[in-house]
Order: sequence, then C-alpha cells, then structure tokens
Amino acid sequence: MAHFAEFPSAVTLNQSFARKVADSLRQGIEARGHATLVVSGGRTPLGLFEQLARQPLDWGNVVITLADERWVDPDDELSNERLVRRALLTGPAAAATFVGLKNSQATPDEGAAATEAALAQVPWPADVLVLGMGADGHTASLFPGAANLPAALAMDSGRRCFAISPVTAPLARLTLSLPVLLSSRHIYLHLVGEAKRERYEQAEQGEDVNEMPVRAILHQQQTPVDVYWTA
Repeated sequence: MAHFAEFPSAVTLNQSFARKVADSLRQGIEARGHATLVVSGGRTPLGLFEQLARQPLDWGNVVITLADERWVDPDDELSNERLVRRALLTGPAAAATFVGLKNSQATPDEGAAATEAALAQVPWPADVLVLGMGADGHTASLFPGAANLPAALAMDSGRRCFAISPVTAPLARLTLSLPVLLSSRHIYLHLVGEAKRERYEQAEQGEDVNEMPVRAILHQQQTPVDVYWTA
C-alpha cells in the first residue's frame, strides 16, 4: 500500500517534494560518492523541477535520466529530454550528468540496444524515481494494451528498457523496465487534480495490471511508494 500525502497547493507540494528529493540525493552522495535521479516528463513535474534546481546539492555528482521518452528529437516540444534540460538542468543543477534515452535510430525498436548501452553507464539503482500517471492508468511508458507491455513488466527480462507503441496515446516511446523502476531506493508518484486522485483510487482498488499498469508500481512489496497529491 502506497503512502498518500495531500498538500494544500502545488507550491507547497513542490517545495516539500524538492527538499525531500534533494535530501535523498545528498544521502546517496555521502554514502556512495554519487546519486542517480530518474524523472518523468509532462506538465506535472515542471514546478518540481524548478524548485529542485535551486536545492543546495553537489550536483556534479548527480546523474539524471528519464523513466521514459517519446521517440522524437531532443529539441521537439514533446521531448521529455527537452523539458528536463530547460526546467531542471539550470543554475547549479546544470552540473549534473544527463543521460537521455533518445538516439539517432529511426525507431525505438532499432534504438533500444544503444539506449541499453547508455543506461549501463548510469549508477544503478536509482536513489530517487519520480513517476506520473496518465488518465489511462499508465506510468512511465507502461501503457495498457501495448504489445510489449508484458515484456516490459517481466521481472526476469534482464533488460533496462523496452520499446513501447501505445494504443491509448500517440508516438512510439522507450520506457525503463519494471525491474529497473522497482530497484529504486525511493519511489514517488506525483499527481495533480481531482481526476488523477480518482484514477489513483481506482488503481489502488483493482488488481489488473494490464488494465492500469501503474498497479505494478502501487501493489509491489519491493520498494515503498509515496504519493504526493494536490488538487
């Protein structure tokens, strides 16, 4: 069962959330000399990124990568990499090392091997994983009904990433695999709005992972999940 934390406003959520993430990264640096942060894209984390970029931290020892990516150029408006570079990798946080998922291959299927090699250079497990959730119950790019979903959810795949072609959203994508996501030391689900809360409650109450893949995060026993929500 996830721990649900409700905040009175997006500002208070983002400030508290940024401090919490920075503390975890700081602890990772103190313990191991480095820390890894995995983030998601979309509109929801924008305020969090702006607050996090201001946190006092030895950013030069932080590696940042993505939970998933649309297979578009990094300067495309729909690129998660573009969002992270503009909103998070600013000021002192610009000293962090960023590892993107998109490469020059034409499709995520063709590019998966190169992304797998790039991800091998990331210090795993991640210290912090920040996920969102779509209205269809997807998280990262684990989409309901996608052909590759069972493979991406398999705990014995031995792979860090998979190509995904959603049936409920446009654009082919690449996603981190469930075992990599669940290996994270701290997992957060960041939600905004009453509709997302309702969908989260539906996900908590049901069991069908193929219907709402976020359940694979919420119902597992490996890593505790904190849900940060505001209306």
